[in-house]
Amino acid sequence: MKKLKIAFIGLKGIPAKWGGMEKYVEEIGKRLAQRGHEVTVYGSKWYCPGSGRGDYLGMKVHAMPTLHFQPTDALTNAFCSLVRILPAKYDIVHCHGYASYYFIPILKFFGKKSVVTAHGVESGWDNPKYSSLARVILRRAYETGIKNADGVTTVADHLRARIYKMFRFFADVMPSGFDEVTSRPAQIISDKYGLKGQDYVLFLGRIDPIKRADWLLDFKTITGSDIKIVIAGGPQDSSTRVYYDSIIKRASGNSQIILTGPVIGDEKAELLSNCICMMAPSQYEGLPITVLEAAAYGRCCFASDIPAHKEIIEDGVNGFLFASQSKQAFLDGMKKIISSSADSLSAIGYQAKRTALNKFNWDITTDKFESLYFRILFGGRNK
Repeated sequence: MKKLKIAFIGLKGIPAKWGGMEKYVEEIGKRLAQRGHEVTVYGSKWYCPGSGRGDYLGMKVHAMPTLHFQPTDALTNAFCSLVRILPAKYDIVHCHGYASYYFIPILKFFGKKSVVTAHGVESGWDNPKYSSLARVILRRAYETGIKNADGVTTVADHLRARIYKMFRFFADVMPSGFDEVTSRPAQIISDKYGLKGQDYVLFLGRIDPIKRADWLLDFKTITGSDIKIVIAGGPQDSSTRVYYDSIIKRASGNSQIILTGPVIGDEKAELLSNCICMMAPSQYEGLPITVLEAAAYGRCCFASDIPAHKEIIEDGVNGFLFASQSKQAFLDGMKKIISSSADSLSAIGYQAKRTALNKFNWDITTDKFESLYFRILFGGRNK
């Protein structure tokens, strides 16, 4: 079998410190590299460790200079990546962030085969952190990518339906997955934050207005309870920094709230292993990897009833859902979950793991991408 040269662009980079897109590329990319393909990831210098070139899990990492401001970061990242890619002999250029979609016609002009993965649809341009102009630009970029790429994929069935409704184009669904993991005792998180295990609820992910982490700050501790609220994650740009700073200000002096910043590795594993429940009040999602990660550790999740969460969670069976636009429903649900027995939540978490194992698998998704790349390379654009 031919070994492919694949470039991933349109993301902050790897290792994945936060952000589902970065985690997605890391998991798919390392598996493609294990199969002998040459995989290069183009990221931003401010995100990637070190600078210039590096290697990570068998992938080459090129850290590009960017104008690190919310309106310009993604676009300059994609442009600098394009400059490096055009003279190189890549078989497939795989684009993720919407800004990179703008350059697909140029890739096409120079004979490069391209694939886009739509990690969301409207959420990409309806996010309140964007200005009106930015939303118009992102929407046009999205349309440019869908109409011109040789392959179009997405991460969930509900996104595939939206893409078909908007463009009459059948995208391939390539869902996220998760690995089998081993739960870890509370050691690092005990030393750093005083957490013992089963004494906190967890929010894990990018700190962004659409994730609504601030909703957790409105929860009032049940009388006689010492349950903590852990918000793990960080902002990705100047606009989300403002949002994160507002959370820091509100949490100041409240011993119930613990803000960890971005977490990876053993600390992240411990937080997932020992929480009472994962909280996911997002307004929008494509297919949230953090919810799958919680399932991998046998943790149940309390989530908004948006389509993305409903693809993973059946209310009361393998998790809990609340009416997505009702903050009060979220706060009432938090209180009910914290008051639930550990055994009942453990049973829900066990079902979450079983359900996810049957549906979400990184190796199967990598098989699908490998097949798609060869189909595009030798057969043309998907329909």
